[in-house]
Amino acid sequence: MAAAFRSIGVDARVSPPSDEATLAISAKVTTGEECLPQRVVLGNFLKVLKTDDQDTGQTAFFLPTSSGPCRFGQYAPFLRKVLKDMKHDDVLVFSPTSSDGYESIAANKIRFLRTAWRAIVISDILRKLLLYYRPYERDEGATENVHTACLDDACTILSDGSLRPAEQRRRLVGSMEGARDRFRDIPLKETLGSRPLIGAVGEIYLRFNAFSNQEIIRRIERLGGEVWIADISEWVWYTNCEEKRKLREHGKGMSFDMLDVVVRHRIQHRDEKTLWAPLEKTFASRRDVHVERLLEFSRPYLPSNMALGEMTLNAGNAVAFYRAGCDGVVDISPFTCMNGIVTEVIYPMLSKDHDDIPIRIFYFDGVPFDLDRDLEIFMEQVKAYRRKKPIHRFPVN
Repeated sequence: MAAAFRSIGVDARVSPPSDEATLAISAKVTTGEECLPQRVVLGNFLKVLKTDDQDTGQTAFFLPTSSGPCRFGQYAPFLRKVLKDMKHDDVLVFSPTSSDGYESIAANKIRFLRTAWRAIVISDILRKLLLYYRPYERDEGATENVHTACLDDACTILSDGSLRPAEQRRRLVGSMEGARDRFRDIPLKETLGSRPLIGAVGEIYLRFNAFSNQEIIRRIERLGGEVWIADISEWVWYTNCEEKRKLREHGKGMSFDMLDVVVRHRIQHRDEKTLWAPLEKTFASRRDVHVERLLEFSRPYLPSNMALGEMTLNAGNAVAFYRAGCDGVVDISPFTCMNGIVTEVIYPMLSKDHDDIPIRIFYFDGVPFDLDRDLEIFMEQVKAYRRKKPIHRFPVN
């Protein structure tokens, strides 16, 4: 995403890595009522202001927002309040919203949104390759090194604002072909796909922030598992669906606004399909379900027209992972998160309806706990389920 911003001339950088200092900084301006992702995001941004050479007058923080029950909608207003209290009124908080599909993200929105979408898809592809190969690598760190090199290569292309969309896409496809081959060349100690496969869902920030979730994915790998994590791109598809639903509710099912959404949807779908094409054979047995299908899977438990956001997607993904042949599902959520609390209630019923597949929710609040102990118990359940589960699965799509 930082590379996408650079393509339109913005000096964009990824926020500093999360660590103990992140929580220490945010603890000075929070009450403890905030969820963990809010404290981590806030602490990382405030780290930037502590840099000696940082010109606050030339600083902006990119922090999207969303409507609905999640506290995510309070992140940006709270950040602005903290900055004002700290006498940093000159720092801009740029906060596009999911209500309009994040269309307010840039003045040259068509070009930028397309580059940003491609950036999200590319990051999902490379992350999937990382998690597919890393558990089986012979030399520790080899897969991470390849992932970093491939990410740098893709970012170089994405940040080049002189490229026309067609040329950018062509080069990105070439980059993904190169990534496919580089990952294939990693020496392995085990056969790919031989480990128990764990589907990972949860709060979108926490499941990708390794510091906040106590490296849960690596811990599962060390305990003999492999993780298949729900992609970031599914949230973009979900906001598209919500935008269509709201237009229909307001009597705009046949309108220029709806046409705009439909055209954008088709362009995004075409770009996604093209960028994934080089990995078609690699992930033939790991096909992600499109969001409309996820909402169908979720309907018996959390109907999408009544239960909004991640809770619905997580329930749908749990069913999708079962149908794809996973041996267990973990939900990675912040402590007191509404989405996690709701899904925790329905997971026992969902598990019972799907051959008692193990589903375990893990809550995190920034205080370390004995995660390995709980994961060891979960992995024993996974192995037991794997031995007895039905051989055949329903097709995912």
